[in-house]
Amino acid sequence: MDSFVNRKFTVSAPGRVCLYGEHQDYLGMPSVVMGVNLRCKIQIEEREDRIVVWSSPKLGKEFSGEFDLDRLETSEITGVQNHLLSSLIVAKREGRLPKYGWNATIDSDVPVQAGCSSSSALLVAWIAAMQRLSGHITTEIELADQAFQAEVGYYDAPGGNMDHIACSVGSALRVDPNEKDGYIKLGNSSFDLVLGDSNAPKDTIGILSRCKFDRLDILLKNGGVWDEIDLQKLNKVDLTLVEGTIRNRDIERTASAKLLTEHQSVEELGALMNEHHAILRDVLKISTPKIERMCDAAINAGAVGAKIFGSGGGGCMIAMVPKSNGKSDLSLLAQIQSSIERIDGSITYHVKSEPGVDWGLNTDVKNPVVILAAGASSRMKSVEGVSEDIAKEVTSRPKAMLRVGDGEIPFLELLLKRIKKEGSNCVIVVVGEKDHITEQYFSSNHIEGLEIRYVVQTISQDRIKPLGTADAVERALLSNTDLSNHSIVVCNGDNMPPEESFSEIFKFNCAMLAYDSSKLGLPEDRVSVFAVVDIDSEGYLKQIIEKPTKETLPNFIQSDGTLRVSMNMFKMSFSAFIISVKDCPLNDVRNEKELPTAVDRWLRENPKEMRAIPFGGEFLDLTHPSDFEFVIKKLQ
Repeated sequence: MDSFVNRKFTVSAPGRVCLYGEHQDYLGMPSVVMGVNLRCKIQIEEREDRIVVWSSPKLGKEFSGEFDLDRLETSEITGVQNHLLSSLIVAKREGRLPKYGWNATIDSDVPVQAGCSSSSALLVAWIAAMQRLSGHITTEIELADQAFQAEVGYYDAPGGNMDHIACSVGSALRVDPNEKDGYIKLGNSSFDLVLGDSNAPKDTIGILSRCKFDRLDILLKNGGVWDEIDLQKLNKVDLTLVEGTIRNRDIERTASAKLLTEHQSVEELGALMNEHHAILRDVLKISTPKIERMCDAAINAGAVGAKIFGSGGGGCMIAMVPKSNGKSDLSLLAQIQSSIERIDGSITYHVKSEPGVDWGLNTDVKNPVVILAAGASSRMKSVEGVSEDIAKEVTSRPKAMLRVGDGEIPFLELLLKRIKKEGSNCVIVVVGEKDHITEQYFSSNHIEGLEIRYVVQTISQDRIKPLGTADAVERALLSNTDLSNHSIVVCNGDNMPPEESFSEIFKFNCAMLAYDSSKLGLPEDRVSVFAVVDIDSEGYLKQIIEKPTKETLPNFIQSDGTLRVSMNMFKMSFSAFIISVKDCPLNDVRNEKELPTAVDRWLRENPKEMRAIPFGGEFLDLTHPSDFEFVIKKLQ
């Protein structure tokens, strides 16, 4: 088998605690959760076959097994492996299964069967490893959704996606299905937390089924809106459940509002936590006598609040501990931990807010490049007058994946090899939502030393084509925030610039390559489809205009007689790109958000920031079907 690399890396994801909104997420209500510093870590070593071998030495021999990637549907697996298997099957159905198998050694600090989302943390880390191996690294929220589908959706099990979002995104969050991304971050907290593990296993399925379906049944029988239920028509049992549910919802709303403020009252937050626990205990009946003793011990030792968390019937509790002048009160923390541990040998942890998934990516990213390859390709698909073979090729594949090299190598592969050769080790390819070729191809045809990430540019229901290149760049960067300390190069996926173009632009922090239009090797009438530039006497970019009219072209002829164009080759800091593309207006004619327009708007606020580097040489461009033949001849 070709392209085997034997990659080795470690991924991890945090466990979680729920502070407010317990047993509310599957009802469509928000909850406040926190990823904590108890993590599930998976050490990965790629194999040269199709076998996945996994083990967790800390938990014993029964926590080990293997899968054959070619026989997933016939596997007879029980226990924790069910979720590992379901994630592989879901990935296979969606075309995200890695080409090679791997060895996975699991080492988790997250208490098992304790309400800390140990299974969700495992799945998030497991799927993150698959993403690394398949070359498809998603956003954190997409990763959470994949974990949810594997653990809950695949089995049609009761439960919401709160756990998966908490383990994927991490930190303190308000998980809210009404938010655009499903959550909002809450910032730093003014308190510490002590987690107490009762060492009593939970009754997850039984309690979830009872708490979820009993209340959903009441809701559906009474109009489907909690606040519109006629309480007077309910029997005593149903009334208690409805009132408790509404009160828990209101507690979460109040606590979230307080957590979003700069000056938080820990005493008020603690009182809300205690009230929340009382409802979980008395109404939903998910607490246990031991958990009650642990909560009482924490309060008596100085905690301002304490509650059970997780599905209940056992598991863990959490205690809120005030800080002293913004710092952890280590003496108070030790006192509270000692008091809890005296309750029948309970185990405690001092837990802190922790970031979400760690993909184990190369932190030494060098010269990251965003490649725009999600365009509608309408001009390329105008095949009147071309041969049947060419028409079939250009209408069945994305432009960047047209086979132009020896051995039917795609255009994009040649571009990627050029980018790597000239100094990059990380690219983000923006693909269209109907592109089922690009990722699949490169998952089987790795380019050693080059990390390839993918971002899908979707098309909204009110449009027939993508929103444009500015939107593509915005999506790419927001999906790769680990690159926020880098400067980013952007280029087109259907252009092959002259040699040394990338190595030249890599030298600068903020620059664009200004190509001499007369040396591109393209017909003069094609210049009008590119962005023309105006450069000042000191070599800074003054202005850039996308697809100018023939009448305006003479205004951009430089003092040396050249007409220079951008070909969408820009380099800016991550933050500058984000600022430039944010709120970029739609072009009145083309109805797209165009990157040159975004850059031009940014230049008005940041003059003499972007260098315009004069550059010459032949430029291979895939715009029309005739270009396809031309490029093949040039390359061969």
